[in-house]
Amino acid sequence: MKTRGFFIIALILSLSIQAQTVVTKEQGSVRTTSSSLYKMGKELVVSISIDITRDFSPNESMVLVPVITDSPEHQLELPPIYINSRKQHIIFQRETSKKEKEAQALQRKNGVRQTMHYLQSVPFEKWMNRAALSLIERSCGCGIPGTEDFTCIARLHPQPMPAPQLAFLTPQIEKSKIRKEKGSAFIDFPVNVAVINDKYSNNAAELNKIIETINTIKKDSNVSITHISIHGYASPDGPLRINERLSRERTQALKEYVSRLYTFEGKDIHTSYTPEDWEGFEALLGDTVFQQKEAIMRIVTSDRHPDHKEKMIKSRFPAFYRFASRHWFTLLRHSDYTVEYHVRPFTVEESQKVFDTNPKNLSLEEMFRLALTHSPGSKMYNRIFMTAVQLFPDNPTANLNAACIALMQKDTKTATAFLRKAPAVPEKTLAEGVACFLQGDYEKAETLFRQAKDAGLPQADENLKQIGEFK
Repeated sequence: MKTRGFFIIALILSLSIQAQTVVTKEQGSVRTTSSSLYKMGKELVVSISIDITRDFSPNESMVLVPVITDSPEHQLELPPIYINSRKQHIIFQRETSKKEKEAQALQRKNGVRQTMHYLQSVPFEKWMNRAALSLIERSCGCGIPGTEDFTCIARLHPQPMPAPQLAFLTPQIEKSKIRKEKGSAFIDFPVNVAVINDKYSNNAAELNKIIETINTIKKDSNVSITHISIHGYASPDGPLRINERLSRERTQALKEYVSRLYTFEGKDIHTSYTPEDWEGFEALLGDTVFQQKEAIMRIVTSDRHPDHKEKMIKSRFPAFYRFASRHWFTLLRHSDYTVEYHVRPFTVEESQKVFDTNPKNLSLEEMFRLALTHSPGSKMYNRIFMTAVQLFPDNPTANLNAACIALMQKDTKTATAFLRKAPAVPEKTLAEGVACFLQGDYEKAETLFRQAKDAGLPQADENLKQIGEFK
């Protein structure tokens, strides 16, 4: 009977593994008893010991091929191992050994326990730093279809992953913490009316957006409102002179409505207005698909008088204009509001509670100090730095520190994205070197580490030592 399968010996470079990978047949087996894969100078050495107790049929030949690999892109087959019956061994010596001069072979003597030692070396290549060794059964000469039955037992002892050191940047202290809450309210008015009616259309819900925003901020004892602004927009339909008056008067009406609810002085609420929201119209048009979209877009973005734009669209594209009147113009009549407020500073002890409830009230520097109270690499430590970059997405320091967190988790792709926004400082050079190190580009990593070392970062010197162990 022919038995087909493959033996897997998972080995990591420079470490040995004691494994028993077994293929049994009847009362005996073929198994590896010890295997190792290690670097010696400029060579990679493979050592395999195989124990054979299974009897072979007269026409049987087992061919085992050691394969070194670290990924589907990197695979290197070594000279094969032949375990032959007496008859097949004669054929091997007569034919196969001349074609495969480096192959190692053993003639099976049934009824006797035999051991075979395989030793082979190949020139070391950079990708082999994380190589694994597989022993695959390729073919058999008995002529009988095989099965996929096999037993694979291997204890994997991974090579320690590189643990390069990183340097975080301490953020500058935010002297005055000013925060803003923004929103849009879509308040309806009857034609040519500029008085707010909270019972008209959906006005109650829209006005409540503004009220809830202000109430939420006022309830926070750690903050104080410093400024409120309202910017009103009218839609592009109708004469510009009328829309200009309506947008101005309706914005003023909203200001007065809010002022009646709260003890704000008139100077605390700033108002402005845009008679016709052509920018919003352009944005809506850009996000949709129409057959004549480009022609309409040319009119919208032209320098023509707004009334002329509307007239051209209405006359040349009547179906589109009807669609816009029905679905878009209500969206373009809106009031954008901003509530600005000041947040008091917090001690480290206070910061944890604030972080858990309303982290945007913390400054970048306060979050940094809070992170230092947790163990590096812990869940909360990582969470604080990643929250910081979410709240301050364009801050260079936040991006550099977030890149460091990603690199600590071996996520070079995410780290590279953060590094694009990081400042041009030695700490960034160090982080870029770590990314190259983790990606296996040791030459570039070494160059960057040397630059960081010359800039005075002690972490770079430790990383250079680690590089030497992998090259």
